[in-house]
Amino acid sequence: MIGALAGLVLAGALAASPAGETPNVHTDRAAVVARWAKAPSRFVTVDGVPIHVREEGRKGAPVVVLLHGSIVNLHEWDLVVPLLARDYRVVRFDWPPYGLSGPDPKGVYTTPRAAELMDGLMRALGHDRFALVSTSNGANVALEYNRAYPGHATAMAFSILPLERPSQTRKIGARMMELIAEQKAKTPQWRSHAFFREVLKDTTPPGFEPKDWMVDSIFDADNLPGAYANQAALLAANVELFKTDIVRRETEAVTVPVLLQWCTYDTVISQSAEESKGRFPNARVDYIEYPTLGHFPMWENPRLFTRDLKAFLDRQRKPAARRKN
Repeated sequence: MIGALAGLVLAGALAASPAGETPNVHTDRAAVVARWAKAPSRFVTVDGVPIHVREEGRKGAPVVVLLHGSIVNLHEWDLVVPLLARDYRVVRFDWPPYGLSGPDPKGVYTTPRAAELMDGLMRALGHDRFALVSTSNGANVALEYNRAYPGHATAMAFSILPLERPSQTRKIGARMMELIAEQKAKTPQWRSHAFFREVLKDTTPPGFEPKDWMVDSIFDADNLPGAYANQAALLAANVELFKTDIVRRETEAVTVPVLLQWCTYDTVISQSAEESKGRFPNARVDYIEYPTLGHFPMWENPRLFTRDLKAFLDRQRKPAARRKN
């Protein structure tokens, strides 16, 4: 989430506080790590940055890397990993400034820096070739990684694909607007459970009700000391990147098979599906449309989302069989 939606995310909110929530008080890192970094989580230091990473599934199986979007963290994939890990070695990590990774001693929070840290992490883990799955702002990291460090991605899958600034005219829910106004006046560096819950509801279909653990995972990580400012720096840097030709260079650098899982209920994305498919002139693009899914398809309908993703990944493992047919 960048641009208009990012403005919401960075606005925060003050509302009736649930148990354990004190407005304007940051979460405790040790407590957050204890809750959200249980095994198989571990921390791998890359260029001075502690990276929160999980590897699941059989060792030696084909590797799939999952990149989360903005405001969320590697737990965005909690409902997908068990379905993929039956046949794949699944790697997911918090890319700074999100989740439990960091802080970065260099104080640099940009998409190129996230891609650089990803490169160092994958080298440290010993993974040279892998499919790369991403969503929302994680897609920008995936594209920049593939451009700057070519030859590692064997296939790329995108659900939410921000190839330009998000819609600046999308209608924002009344409750969301209320929370933003309250926060601006009262909690400028802190965001409530109510705010994060409303972000999820504002970008998903009416039938989707976020689970408490989903909201908690965001609240705990995004209210760590420094998280707000670091996320603001990344989003501001992305706004500037979109003024350049970087997206064209990134998408033209993709030559491996691409899957677009287009969630048409999501109104954050500005460009159309046809425009997005056309951005990959050097890749074969498979396209699946989901009219009832929004910005968090891996939470809204994980079985449907993962079924189609896995079918795409499975096809990439059998090129010889396809040629014979």
